[in-house]
Formats: sequence, structure tokens, C-alpha cells
Amino acid sequence: MSQPFTDLDNKALEALIARVTEAKDNQLALSAADCQLLLDALLTLSTMQSRLENHDVTVHKLRKLLGIEKSSEGLDKLLKKSNAEPTRQKKAKVKGSQEEGFTPTKPKVVMHTHTALVKGATCPECQIGKMYKSDPGSLLRITGQSPFTPEQHVMERLRCNACGAYATAPLPDEILNDGESHQKYGYSARSLMAIYKYFAGLPFYRQGSIQKLLGVNMTASTVFDQVEHVANDIYPVYQTLVNLAADALHYYLDDTTHRILDAKPIEKKARNSDKIKMRSGVYTSGVIATTQEHHSIVLFETNIGHAGEFLDSILYQRGKESPNPIIMSDALSSNQPTQTVVISSLCNSHARRQFVDVISHFPTEVEHILTCYAQIWVNDSYTIEQDLSPSARLIYHRQHSLPIMDEIKEWGEAHLSSGEVEENSSLGRALRYFIKHYEGLSCFCNFDSVKLDNNLIEAMLKIVVRDRKNAMFHKTLHGATIGDIITSMIASASEAGINVFEYFTTLQREKAQVRANPERYLPWNYLDLAISS
Repeated sequence: MSQPFTDLDNKALEALIARVTEAKDNQLALSAADCQLLLDALLTLSTMQSRLENHDVTVHKLRKLLGIEKSSEGLDKLLKKSNAEPTRQKKAKVKGSQEEGFTPTKPKVVMHTHTALVKGATCPECQIGKMYKSDPGSLLRITGQSPFTPEQHVMERLRCNACGAYATAPLPDEILNDGESHQKYGYSARSLMAIYKYFAGLPFYRQGSIQKLLGVNMTASTVFDQVEHVANDIYPVYQTLVNLAADALHYYLDDTTHRILDAKPIEKKARNSDKIKMRSGVYTSGVIATTQEHHSIVLFETNIGHAGEFLDSILYQRGKESPNPIIMSDALSSNQPTQTVVISSLCNSHARRQFVDVISHFPTEVEHILTCYAQIWVNDSYTIEQDLSPSARLIYHRQHSLPIMDEIKEWGEAHLSSGEVEENSSLGRALRYFIKHYEGLSCFCNFDSVKLDNNLIEAMLKIVVRDRKNAMFHKTLHGATIGDIITSMIASASEAGINVFEYFTTLQREKAQVRANPERYLPWNYLDLAISS
């Protein structure tokens, strides 16, 4: 008598699995029909295993042996196929198969055997049966070395002949520390993909091309997916940094143009006005926030809007007891917040640059001004070399730099009023800019810890500019947000002086702890943890 069998198609099998899973999760009883169907499937599986152990058979022959031949696979048809003369047929190109110019690197095969169990040992589950060899487990892991290295981890698997329980050889700690047991791309590989893209400016498609050249086939979408995993795992720390930035003492901000392909013009309130207008300009805004503990937090946002609006969104969460923050920027109104009372300091590099631009037309006059400015920077370098405290630095600049700033202002006012410099000339416009914004430009002589210029954030924005020059745009706002999160974390970690690659890898490996206690994994706290360990 032949064994009962079932020949389910994929749709029916998925439906059965869903019903069994639902019954298991909700502690429900299966219907009699489902129980019979499940029993038939198990008997079919048992028969298939037995046949495979004793016969070297093809799939078609196995189906004939089991009695589950489909009409399309009749005996006559099978015989005709077997007796027909072999013919050369052009193989159809299978999606994901080896492509022209791509020679896949064979993964390094690493065998993992049981240390506590051997073939013939008593089953640790039922304590009755004996363990025998079964099909091994397998994990393909791409590790984060450059170039990426594929490793095929084959895990010895034993099975009890009585209860059917499996015992799979465990993976070493160094493998599990680089990813979960089912994870193809390790934490280290994901970290490098993110750093390559958002620090080195290497687009997703180019990363895929490079790795393909080196024998590991990756598409741009694959790289993006892995980078998105990184963004999700580090996001709790990023959000904590945003919250801390709200109560910072000093802010440095600027923006640069960018593109989001699916960005649509929106109605938005005009800056310093109640008028509503359509706005479409996309910018990446950068902010460096210096906390009371002298930690630097670097944040980026790519959207329709300028740096001042980005800072407004950060300051929205600012505590009422916090003092008025000091803002360093250029003189553009778009880079000024409007929702919070602030102390505005302006960049002297911008003011100095206006004189440098007209030196060919007014060499004598500009040389005098640049000489004055040079002395101010010499004074600032002295305070850094002497490692003066913020209060001592402020006193030094008041004594030595403030008189120079006054001299430039008075010189400009005298030459403009006397007519020696035409007010509408290029030099006249540079002088008027300095005089108009004198209070903000001399802020470093009136408040401690205020820098001479805005070079800090401008240097950070070079990371964004590098990515923009190579990738040219973000496809979606979602993709832009992922880039902002990762770029912010890279820059903040760099400011804290920690290894970004190791930092990102740790945040992914300990993501459960990161979600539970993100403050512990802030860049400066992580540095303390790394030193202590």
C-alpha cells in the first residue's frame, strides 16, 4: 500500500503555513481537514527523505517514485526527454547570474563543528534517540574589510533519530559580533558603506561597481538598504543629540544648496514676513551646537528651507530657563533664527573676504585693512597657543583686538564721509558692510567663547558638498533624511575624537541597549567607555 501524499502548490502551502502559525500563536485547534493535510505532508516528506537516502534520482523520477506526477510530466513525455538526442540550446540569462565583466569571488568556506555533541551521542532533547548527521547549516557573511570579503560559514548539524530534534554547531563570537545569525552583510560592512557614501562621497552605484570589480556583486539598492539599517540603529543616539542641542550655549550655522528629485514646491511663510509664498529651493543646513559641558554636536538637515529655519526647529525645544544663545553665522537674514531671542555674532572671514575681493582696485587702502585683520588673527592664535580660559581670552581680545576693530570702523567712516572712498564703489560697499555689522563682527570681544569666524561649520559642510558633487542629488526626502542622520553622527563622532567605524559597528551590535539607554552611547560617553574597556 502506497503512502498518503500531498502535492501542494506554493499558494496552498503558504495558506496552510499561515493557518498553522495562527493556531500556534493563539492556541487554537486545527480543523480536521488541516490536520489530515499536515499529516499527509509530513508522510510525504518522510518518504522523500527515505528515497533520497537510498536512490540517486532526479526530481522527475522522485516525483514518479512518490506517485505525485503531474499531468504535464507524463511518462511518455519523460521518456521522450530522456531518449532524445541532446541539443545545444542557448541558456537564458537568469536575473542575478554572472554578468559580463563580473567574476564572483568564491567565498572562503569556514567549517564549524560541534564541540559537545558527536554522531551517535544521546539526544539532549528527548534523552532517548541517537544523533546522526544531517544537512549542515550555512551562513554567507560579507565582512567589512576593504574590499569586502565573503565568507561561507558551514555549521555541522546533527539530528535525533527518535524525536527529530536538530543540534546545530554554534558560530564563534567574532562572527556573531559582526551580525545576527541570519544576516548576510555584517555590521562592519554596513558601517563602511555608510562612511564611504556620506563621508568619502562615494555614491551607492559606484560602491556597487567597485565591489563588483573586486568579485562581490552588489547593486546600488542593496547598498542603500544596508545603509538604511545603519541609520535605523543609530537613530536613538541622533535624536538624543538633537534634544541636547536645543539647550546649547553657542551655535554655528550655514547652509549649501542641494537637490531632492521628488521635492515639490510648498507654500511656506517668507523669512521675516507674514507673507506666504511658494518655495522650492532645497538646502542642506548645518549646525554646530556647543553645550555647557563643551561638547560639540553637529547636525544636518536637507529640505526646503534655510539654516535659520533649521535652527528654529532645534531651539523650539529649548528650556525657558536657558540663557539667550549666541549664534555665529554670516549676515544673511536666512541664516538667522526668528523664533528665539539670540545674541548674533558674525563671521569676520566673510567681512575680510570682501576686502580681499577688491584689493586689485584699491591696493593701498585694502592693504591697511588686511594688515589690521592679520593682527587680530595673530592675537587669536596667541590665545590658543597659551591655552587661555574663555574669560582670559575675552580679556585679551578686549585689550588687543577691540582697538583694532575700532580702528577699521573709524577709518572706514572717515574715508566714506570725506569722499575719499566712493560709497557705491566696491571698497565703499565692503566698508559699509563692516560698519553696518560692526556689533556682530566684534562680538568675540564682548562675549567669551565666541569665535572670530564661522569656519567650523563651513568646514563641516564640505562633507555634504563632497557627496553632492559625486551623487548630485537625493532621490527622495526619505533618502535625504537617512543621509542627514548618518552625516550628523559621523561629524559629531569625529568632533569627539572617536573611531567612527568602530562606533557605528558597536551601535549596531548593541542596538537593543542603544534604544534603551541612548545617552550612554553619546560620542563623548562612548569615548569614556572605549578608554575604560
